Amino acid sequence: MALWDRLKDSVQTMQAQLTAKKNELQSGAFRDASMAMCALVAAADGTIDPSERQRVAQLIATNDVLQGFPADDLHRRFEDHLDELTADFPLGKVGAMREIGKARRKAAEARAVIQIGIVIGCADGHFDDSERAVVREACSALGIPPAEFDLHRALRVPRQYRATDAGSGTERETRPEAVVPGDDLQVFLKALASGTRQKLFSHFAAGEELTVGEVAERAGLGPSTASEHLAVLRRGGLLHSTRSGKLVRYRADHEGIAELLDQLRCYLLAPAEPRDDARPPHGGPGRAD
Repeated sequence: MALWDRLKDSVQTMQAQLTAKKNELQSGAFRDASMAMCALVAAADGTIDPSERQRVAQLIATNDVLQGFPADDLHRRFEDHLDELTADFPLGKVGAMREIGKARRKAAEARAVIQIGIVIGCADGHFDDSERAVVREACSALGIPPAEFDLHRALRVPRQYRATDAGSGTERETRPEAVVPGDDLQVFLKALASGTRQKLFSHFAAGEELTVGEVAERAGLGPSTASEHLAVLRRGGLLHSTRSGKLVRYRADHEGIAELLDQLRCYLLAPAEPRDDARPPHGGPGRAD
């Protein structure tokens, strides 16, 4: 099973484990560490677009384990961390990691904080490298080996497997029964489904690195609208983002795009496995000659 598939399967198990021990997760240290973890996941790439902020806030409000704490208090702590990350990301990250480290005293709480980070990160179907990186750092702050949660290896887009034709010995690409595009590919396709995002991405075709403000000016959009579209393109695997001081610069993720296009090609062109109920070529009822 691919790492991404295994991780998706494990998220449900993690949430069930969290729910089962929620009566043990009532301390202030767990509350503070969880909100710091959620804020870091929301701002993992150095940007905090409104849609991601709202999405994570909603996940916090509806998470069964966190409902043992006053919702207003959780929201305030989450927003406070995001404000600090917005003002100065490196400094805000240090403060968030310090809060996370307070949960180290109790192993059950420490593991639960990491599980919450993974559950929140996977909720949109795209646990990207920057989100995985901050959860790995949180593991270090809590003294937990990242390998315990499969965070030590790169998360790659699932590829089609290859089969060998009997007799010829040659390999061919084939698709598993009832296959559908993987989550990463679906997010990629949705990111490109918008004409506005297609035009925005064209500004990166020549390899330029652009800030939100520069993209907004070129595209004639408001900064917040441009930021939301860029965040969708990033989650879809089309863009990378890096922080330089207080500015976030985007550039095309050529390696990721090539990998996703390879998956799309395999999905569209790989021959389907023959079905037992397949009809003869002319459509008439089958009969033995």
